[in-house]
Amino acid sequence: MTAQPQGAESDRLLAFLAGLATEMSAVLDAPVLLQHIIRAVDDAIGFESCAVSLLETNRGEDVLVVKAGSGLRAGATGLRFARGHGLIWEVMERQAALIVPDLHADPRVVHTDPGVRAGIYAPLVCRSRSIGVLSAYHPEVDAFREPDLHLLTVVARYIASAVEVSQLHDALKNAAATDSLTGIANRRTFMERFQQEIARSERTLRPVTVVLLDLDGFKRINDTCGHGVGDEVLVAVGRALSADRRGSDLAARYGGDEFALLLPDTDEAGARTVIDRDVAAGIALPDSLTQHGGLDVSWGSATWPADGPTVDQLLLAADFRLYHMKAQHGRLPDCEPHGGSRVAGR
Repeated sequence: MTAQPQGAESDRLLAFLAGLATEMSAVLDAPVLLQHIIRAVDDAIGFESCAVSLLETNRGEDVLVVKAGSGLRAGATGLRFARGHGLIWEVMERQAALIVPDLHADPRVVHTDPGVRAGIYAPLVCRSRSIGVLSAYHPEVDAFREPDLHLLTVVARYIASAVEVSQLHDALKNAAATDSLTGIANRRTFMERFQQEIARSERTLRPVTVVLLDLDGFKRINDTCGHGVGDEVLVAVGRALSADRRGSDLAARYGGDEFALLLPDTDEAGARTVIDRDVAAGIALPDSLTQHGGLDVSWGSATWPADGPTVDQLLLAADFRLYHMKAQHGRLPDCEPHGGSRVAGR
């Protein structure tokens, strides 16, 4: 790219800001918003090949992940850079914009692309905190000039603010969908997803199984060990039920000491395999519980369409089987009514 007159640069920036404002008012979902931002950068600013990389923390390790790309960098989405690896980490940590005339000749570049030669980089900074990097690319060596870098830097400031708002929106949405203690899905989220899976099964004729689980003797744990230990138990159960799940599965805290699993494309036999692996084999509990005995879990499952065509009917069937297991093993509390389904009273 060649240097642009000051007036032309201002016009390009105003065009971008107008487009960004429109996108922000229309969509807040982070992945979608980033693609819209990339398109706005292409259309209004003229950087036909660019990328947005954001900071993520995975199991205590920081990584930069390419979240959106266009043009020559369209295929870079999903690339991950561990801390200290790659030129973009230098840009982010130093919070300094940078021109690289020839990426193939710069030793700091980790991934080179035959079709990409020149690059410019600007940090995404929110309230003095680096959250990622905006970059633009060109197939020719020495294609960018200082005005291009200045423009990218200004654009990056606005993008950083937009990303922060979007991430806050996602965090609030996630908080509304999860149980505050265990961190897994809450009952409302579970019911919404269950309805969606039933509708999908009606189209595909694939089974879907729901499993309801109840912690037997949980009141005894609270009374004997205290509610703090009881909370530890609930967290441990939530962790066990959500670990190693398929992306399509959903573990949820159904209420109190009750949990639920939603298993799409899974029949009764498949659900039993999951239960045998994740529940019957035992759930790791806090050390403070060892002197007070273990924890039994009763469960019941129901499968669409064999056990009913609707969410309510499937929940009734699963809960009846859970109740039956409790009765068989003598786990019913003294106040539990005999006969009928506990779901009906909810």
